[in-house]
Amino acid sequence: MKKVYIAGAINADACGHIKNMHKMLATSERVRKAGYAVYVPCASFLQGLMFGDWEYKDYFDSSIPFLLCCDALFLVPGWTHSTGTQKEIGIARKHNIPVYVSLQVLKKEL
Repeated sequence: MKKVYIAGAINADACGHIKNMHKMLATSERVRKAGYAVYVPCASFLQGLMFGDWEYKDYFDSSIPFLLCCDALFLVPGWTHSTGTQKEIGIARKHNIPVYVSLQVLKKEL
């Protein structure tokens, strides 16, 4: 099964953060239902909640090893102003991991 890393904006004010996580999880479910294994970086929110001392770097550093073993990176709508997502795209391109914005194209190419 091909592995897809789901990337998108997460950080915002409290309500925006929750809305961004919802959008990321909803997108990941569509990709999963299309037949892919997904990694969703915002799922680490629960670890941060549990331990209470995670910083932004902890979240980012924890997710990048998963990106590096994925077959593709898929962008959630609204990602364009996210500096974290832009970093993830740069890392993906550096490691020849294709980046997709369309599920139809992903299904055709991967």
